[in-house]
Amino acid sequence: MRLYYFKNAEDLAKAISARLGIDARQIEERDFPDGEVLVRVEPAREVALIARLYPDVNKNLVKLYLALDALTDYGAERIVLVAPYLPYARQDRRFREGEPISSKTVLSHLKLYPVTHVVTVDLHKAYISDYVGGIRFINIYPSSQFAEVLRRWNVSHVLSPDAGSLGRAEALAKALGASYDYFEKFRDRETGEIYMRPREGTSLQGKAVAIVDDILATGGTLVDACKNARMLGASAVYAAVTHCMLLGNAREKIKGCISALYCTNTIPCEYSSVDIARPLAEALASIL
Repeated sequence: MRLYYFKNAEDLAKAISARLGIDARQIEERDFPDGEVLVRVEPAREVALIARLYPDVNKNLVKLYLALDALTDYGAERIVLVAPYLPYARQDRRFREGEPISSKTVLSHLKLYPVTHVVTVDLHKAYISDYVGGIRFINIYPSSQFAEVLRRWNVSHVLSPDAGSLGRAEALAKALGASYDYFEKFRDRETGEIYMRPREGTSLQGKAVAIVDDILATGGTLVDACKNARMLGASAVYAAVTHCMLLGNAREKIKGCISALYCTNTIPCEYSSVDIARPLAEALASIL
């Protein structure tokens, strides 16, 4: 099997190829002045393709589909797609009448090609893999890697900002040997405004707390959860977020409340201290 990668995933590709002992080759890419793109691949029967799809998700998705199409035309019989962050996963159902299920739309294109597996990190909702029956998803949550960096702070309680992330809180709490819980969150579908309140009877007095989530975009949810944790008596509030976009003034928002932020390098940023190359390599080794 050959390991191919797009240029923006070179760091992951080299780390994974070193662990697996296989050669990594970069896909040739071109961006034209009119916004169109082109790729060029080397033919291979079996391919593992690493695609970092954020930022510029729309352009990168087109490049991905073009690469998959070219590989298929040149005889690829098996393709394993490694997409550390899978875009459009948050639109996993119709929230309002007339909307598409965007995650289904994006994933449905994979069924056109001999993609047998998708290896990803902390998929927003695991059930969206059901939209592409026949393709096996390996969804990694780096709980042990987060635990390694949080253990130094003696975190005794893990919090999810809502019930949807409770599985993440449970996994990290188990790795830390800590307790866990979640906040109740309500979102206005028209305005996007979020309302959050702690569950009845929750007390964090004197505890070092870690808040977990899959995505940090504008920082509103994380900061609201942090403020609620502080109001409940938390002595320190840390954050373990898998995909850190840090849009707008998110950096300024979190500095006012979060004691320390830990992100993975699915989306590289100054907080990407948690390397997911090892679990990605382990996932690939299990299926190659």
